[in-house]
Amino acid sequence: MEALFREHYQALCLSANFIVTDVEAAKDIVQEFFCYCWNKRGQLGLIHDFRHYAARAVKNACLNYLKQSKKNIPYDRLFGEALSADDTAEREDQQTRAAREQALWSAIARLPEQRRIIFLLSNKDDLSYAQIADRLDISVNTVKTQIRLAYQFLRQECAWILVTWILIFINNFL
Repeated sequence: MEALFREHYQALCLSANFIVTDVEAAKDIVQEFFCYCWNKRGQLGLIHDFRHYAARAVKNACLNYLKQSKKNIPYDRLFGEALSADDTAEREDQQTRAAREQALWSAIARLPEQRRIIFLLSNKDDLSYAQIADRLDISVNTVKTQIRLAYQFLRQECAWILVTWILIFINNFL
């Protein structure tokens, strides 16, 4: 268990912070995950790929954390943001955030029309898949597929934002 902790802790913290955008909460979530693993250590032998299992479990725990804390971070879930105490860095953060938001909206505008509408109804208007399906007279599976394709497209289009964020985070984290 200690070897798994040493091997995966830092990467899981990075992933968790990417979702919850709070370093301390991310560390807590990952530590709770490893406590859970410790309590279930007899059953972990059945897991073939611990890295994949851990990533999925931490992601779900982060989403539960966001739901429970009722944090409304619709677009930061995609890209996260680095925290800074320095005023100069904060101004740069605001400029970076503005550029990131502009790039995101530009990418959203390039989505096919129906996909863009479905994506915005889900993320901006916070409608459920069923509500979107009823409103647009389409199936729930179509809504799910279109949202998945929208996220896939946005991640690909805004990959440079993610790389920049990771570099900033690594400098602040280490």
